Amino acid sequence: MLYASIGIVVIGFAIISLLFQQDELNTLDKTRSISEIQEQIQETITYLKSNPKDGRALKSLGALYKEAGLYKESVSAYISASRELPGDREIQRAFIDLRARGHAPSN
Repeated sequence: MLYASIGIVVIGFAIISLLFQQDELNTLDKTRSISEIQEQIQETITYLKSNPKDGRALKSLGALYKEAGLYKESVSAYISASRELPGDREIQRAFIDLRARGHAPSN
């Protein structure tokens, strides 16, 4: 009986350990490296040099800057995007989030 109880506890710990490992792997899969984000920022900037009025690209740039923690640049990109896409809900939500982080967009 004692061995059965110990076995159940050991199996329980093994299962819990596997669940935590799987959760960590999922987090790593979802997280992009800063170098990947910087590469995407550069690609978007290159594209915008030829297409400066592309509101979707400007909005994407704002999101990339925000993901990289470059909040001042993010606000600037979102302001430009809002000029091209007035009333866009995603941009409005981004402004709310940035304001909550202490990076209020200037008007």
